[in-house]
Amino acid sequence: MGFCILGPLAVTHEGRDITPTAPKVRQVLTFLLVRRNQIVQVSEFVDELWSSHPPDSAMTTLQTYIYKLRKDVLDPSGLARLHTQPSGYLLDVADEAIDVCDFERLSRQGRLALEKGDPLHASELLTEALSLWRGQALVGVTAGEILSAHVTRLEENRLRALEMHIEADMRLGRYQELISELKVLVYTYPLHERFHGDLMTALNRSGRRYEALEVYRQLRGVLIDELGLEPSTAMQRLHQSLLSADSAGPAKARPVPPVATATRYAATLTVPAQLPPDISDFTGRTEPLAHIRRILAAGQDNRTTARAVSICGMAGAGKTTLALHAAHLNRAQYPDGQLFADLRGASATPTPQTDVLASFLRAVGVPDHQIPPSLEERSNLFRTWSNGRRVLVILDDACAASQVASLLPATPQCTVIITSREGLQSLPGVQTVELGVMNLTEGVELLGRIIGTDRVAAEREQAEKIVDLCGHLPLALRSVGARLAAARTWPLQKMAALIESGPAPLDQLRFAEFDVRADYDDTYFRLDPHDRSALRLLSLLPPQDFTAATAAGLLGSAADAVEAQLTRLVSCHLLDVKSEGGIDGIRYEMHKLTRLYARERLNREFIQPEMSSPPQHDHSA
Repeated sequence: MGFCILGPLAVTHEGRDITPTAPKVRQVLTFLLVRRNQIVQVSEFVDELWSSHPPDSAMTTLQTYIYKLRKDVLDPSGLARLHTQPSGYLLDVADEAIDVCDFERLSRQGRLALEKGDPLHASELLTEALSLWRGQALVGVTAGEILSAHVTRLEENRLRALEMHIEADMRLGRYQELISELKVLVYTYPLHERFHGDLMTALNRSGRRYEALEVYRQLRGVLIDELGLEPSTAMQRLHQSLLSADSAGPAKARPVPPVATATRYAATLTVPAQLPPDISDFTGRTEPLAHIRRILAAGQDNRTTARAVSICGMAGAGKTTLALHAAHLNRAQYPDGQLFADLRGASATPTPQTDVLASFLRAVGVPDHQIPPSLEERSNLFRTWSNGRRVLVILDDACAASQVASLLPATPQCTVIITSREGLQSLPGVQTVELGVMNLTEGVELLGRIIGTDRVAAEREQAEKIVDLCGHLPLALRSVGARLAAARTWPLQKMAALIESGPAPLDQLRFAEFDVRADYDDTYFRLDPHDRSALRLLSLLPPQDFTAATAAGLLGSAADAVEAQLTRLVSCHLLDVKSEGGIDGIRYEMHKLTRLYARERLNREFIQPEMSSPPQHDHSA
């Protein structure tokens, strides 16, 4: 069991997040944690929870909160035991179970190392201490007067650790590395003179004296406007030394030890929680889900880079749904935040990497004016922030490894889940999960969850027929399911007949925001014109699997050139490899809905060539 109060309140047990959600229960638990191993009087609880206006039932209500903590959160056989005392309650917590104890221990050791003249060891210890912070202390917990005082104490301890850390790095000559971090700190603490002085010194020692003078000018303006005061004597002396002709100027170059692995201003930023909501009717996918969870739960294995998982499959296979479901199940393993970006790689206008990084940096609390302009600088700042943290990043709909390379976090404690219609095998170290269509049982179960199990049970045979007509594709099933849910009186037989006998079956697989044809369009119009032509003509082959030799006879091209085309179509999941080897070599097959789409494009573009340009789809949904 573990308790975290250096940021949002978090309680974990055997990797599960068991943090109470009721505000008052969270407040009681937090009070016990900040006063751990001490008796908290009942009267103190009453003052904290209700201030000067306690209800008549205050004692009974408090006992209810204590009961909920014992029942749902605290394990009497674990590292935290709640004892009832004659005048209150005492939470007995082992030091190793709460993050603040580690922070205080590491900060104390860092201070002693600094006092002994060992700034390198001090920097390493203080880096580790500050990496424990995940945001402002106890953010999200309602705090009365007593808890607010404890929050203030925690924040002051963090500031002292930040000051010592910067002092250690200044002694090590890490002036240039400090500048960007100090700029964030002076923005966050506009009245903190020491941070301003350190920034001035770092700028001056890096040969940027005029910028250092501008920092002083801005500080003086803020102090006069806000407090009616001039900067302190020490700051005025530093300013005067910069103005004088014999200013030290840039420091003489000297070897600088490597920068320790964490961001000094970690606690000034926020903890992002960008995961879109999970799918309430998530169905099946047992094997790929278990595979992904095994990857996420695996140890570091001496890794030096973030773990990357690529979920690839044909359009509409449910890659995003699977990625989000796995992310929500494993969210507690990433207490430093979860980030999400739709890269729109399959569309004609992919999301620029600079925009993605800007959104990530804003999500962690970097002000707009501190976000650098170039892709390289934004990527460097994102890696600096993620260094030493446990962060989960979801990159949805990537088109190539090059689109995600600049978006990867820095350390092996982080994980990236990428969804793509094409394989990302060129991304170093990526582990690929191939996602196919659903089996019959999963498809029928999904349909039942959308329209109701009673309707499916009443027409089980027709439900299975619909799943087969939809090619077992989740997107198609959701489209049909949404349509049937809206038309509650329709029998399933009528829906099956519309798909099977209609002149344009893909028209029946479009409802609300679900549109199978639009998803195929995104993939199709990214193809080379010759590959588009090949796909259209391959739809003329019988539904059975085929070989490259068969395809070459149809396309009228050399076998080697056709083999390369088929490989490209396989890579973007418009064809599948049914079997390899054998007397005839590799055998390919085309999914039922892919065949319908390709035949539709063939008919449309043969009759109306102007339709070969990409249609404009609304992807806002």
